[in-house]
Amino acid sequence: MANKENELTCSDDVGVMLFNDICGLPVNSAEASKMAGASSKYSDLTEISKDHEAMTRVLFGRSLRLKVAQTLWRRNASELVAYLIRIEDTGVLLDCLPVLTNNLQTEAPCLSLGCCVDLMPLVKVILASKYEENIMVGLHWVQSVIRKWWPELKNEKRLRDSSEDRNIEVMKQRLKDLWKEGAQSCLVPGSTGELAKAIQSYLSQLP
Repeated sequence: MANKENELTCSDDVGVMLFNDICGLPVNSAEASKMAGASSKYSDLTEISKDHEAMTRVLFGRSLRLKVAQTLWRRNASELVAYLIRIEDTGVLLDCLPVLTNNLQTEAPCLSLGCCVDLMPLVKVILASKYEENIMVGLHWVQSVIRKWWPELKNEKRLRDSSEDRNIEVMKQRLKDLWKEGAQSCLVPGSTGELAKAIQSYLSQLP
């Protein structure tokens, strides 16, 4: 029995020694590369996950703002404009601006000239964008404003006896100032440049 116990003990010792030897063996370069690659992939996936979470938060926030904007638009256009000015969210403005542009093209728009005057500084930011799609959205809005109030804008009379007349003068000046900085849009090739040139032809006629 003693011999068997000794054999078992020796066998256990050898097993422990072998385990320790295996654990202590140096990892070859191929295995190390695989381990590093797996770690890198895990790190990359973690970063992607963080990016997705951040994007989800941004989209969720924009969705909430758009719902508020939709409610205000149904209630009163001036409330929507005040909201857009307050939140200063270019993404939400880009989503709303085509709707406002289409409304200006109707016979009885909800959007007043005063609202358009207030929106002009925000649109100016869009026209300075590096993305051509954004610039097009801003140009279409400017074109709709000019066409809607063109008879009043090109009139040289300065009555200044009502808020509408004052808004005409303010809009006229803001359009001129806008184009001093936005004239480079005319140099953009394609439909963007053509639209910018069409707007410039109007503004060159302003008194």
